[in-house]
Amino acid sequence: MTSTWTENGPVSLPPRPLAYGAAVVLVALAIAGVALGLKAGLRDGSAQGASGGGTRVHADDGASDARPIVLLPPPVTAPTEAVKKDDKTDEQKAAEAAAKAAAAQQLQAKTSQGERSIDDVLTSSSEKPPAPAKPAADEAPPPKNDVPF
Repeated sequence: MTSTWTENGPVSLPPRPLAYGAAVVLVALAIAGVALGLKAGLRDGSAQGASGGGTRVHADDGASDARPIVLLPPPVTAPTEAVKKDDKTDEQKAAEAAAKAAAAQQLQAKTSQGERSIDDVLTSSSEKPPAPAKPAADEAPPPKNDVPF
């Protein structure tokens, strides 16, 4: 390592051949990475997906295709029910719907508990009332004395 003087003071620099050698290695690794990426991207993918479900060993690395551990049966559809025939006419259906709507409106119009406050609702019957925060009678003023403060 050599020490050279720069505008900010002495700085240790590696020898030039070592710095150039590291740069060449990094450039070579970058080129190799790009080449491998292009090779993987341009590879024919149809040969891998064409196999049915059997085990096929790849010539490259000896790995086999993945298979499910448990084969699930196809989903079962619910049986279709026979269509019920309604003997009611449109007027009867409308009257029934109106009666249901009127009953729902009456139920919503009723007040459930009257005019109760939230404190009455949340207070249990066994709970004691809280102690008063302020005493019932005011305290007497302090006696006057001759001290100026």
